[in-house]
Amino acid sequence: MNVRTVNGRTVNGHEGSLVEGSGRTGSGRVGGAGTRTVLGAVVTAAAVIGTLAPAAIAAPATDVAAAAACTGWRTIQVDNNAAGVKYRECDRYSGLNTQTKAQLYIWDNRHDGKIAQVYTATGSNLNGRWHQTWEKYYAWGDESRHSPLVDTGWHKGHDVKVLLKNVRG
Repeated sequence: MNVRTVNGRTVNGHEGSLVEGSGRTGSGRVGGAGTRTVLGAVVTAAAVIGTLAPAAIAAPATDVAAAAACTGWRTIQVDNNAAGVKYRECDRYSGLNTQTKAQLYIWDNRHDGKIAQVYTATGSNLNGRWHQTWEKYYAWGDESRHSPLVDTGWHKGHDVKVLLKNVRG
């Protein structure tokens, strides 16, 4: 991040704006008296050079992608713990666009000819109705250990459904 002193204040350059204060301390206000002058100087310098650095253009997208919030881990078990899944939901927001994903571990705890099958779906509840945007089944049948971390990836929606069954393998 670009940190410098402007008019006797320490400012950080972030997503095309200048934030007063050092990091998270200070007033937290965006902008200020010297903002337009400094931004004008940056734009003028870019025009003189004739190109913007690719890292400066890509920085806001990286900041948005990193702003994801996840729930705590939840557990579902079926058939007296013959199969189980431990999962959490993660959401990220970019303007009006909301994306969600699930991360999960699957267990098959019994040598009974059955495997753990997990159904995951993403979507939104709008006016009491489920609008699904993505779905996939995952299965695990190794009784000696749980599955590696399964990450469904980001999909449009506000909610994740996770259903567990113990099925014949």
